[in-house]
Amino acid sequence: MKKTSLLALAIVAHAALSSSAFAASGTLQFNGELNNASCTVTPGGDASAGTGNNILVDMGDVSFADLQVASPGVGNVGVAVTDLNFDIGCPSGVGALSSVIMSFDPNSGSGLDSIDGRLLALSPGGASGAAIALVNSANDIIDMSSAPSISAPLDIDEDGVGTANIALRATYLRTSGAEVPGAANGSLPFVLRYE
Repeated sequence: MKKTSLLALAIVAHAALSSSAFAASGTLQFNGELNNASCTVTPGGDASAGTGNNILVDMGDVSFADLQVASPGVGNVGVAVTDLNFDIGCPSGVGALSSVIMSFDPNSGSGLDSIDGRLLALSPGGASGAAIALVNSANDIIDMSSAPSISAPLDIDEDGVGTANIALRATYLRTSGAEVPGAANGSLPFVLRYE
């Protein structure tokens, strides 16, 4: 009986030592920098200031017949009808900063389109059979599923005031879902970061 107890104790001790041999510990090291850059975004093109920090984008009244079909292998749209120009102004004191980065979070907005995840879904309760494509100045689709961001140089003048411009476009694309007319709205939260 003593041998069995000692053997059981040895097995338990070995198991405890073996499991701790695979344990690891470490330290999370947080690095960053705080700055006084409190830049403003002034929308232009087909965008205008809304309430709060919202920017309204007028996509117009568009017929399904006029929409290009979203093709999963195709990354360029022929025509993007809505211009979004964001003029970014930073007060003096931005110093060593050299760029502004606009990052998008479609999942906190109207979400990704269920048929083509590169596109922004339309808000529920309205039209269906289409989605919103955000495109760059060359009309290349900005893939919403890849945590996209756009950067622009921050030009600093002799007074230390910084300015930048981010030019985008947007268009509706037809998806393979049933075409149901109605309000074709969507929302896309963004964050500006300075480096």
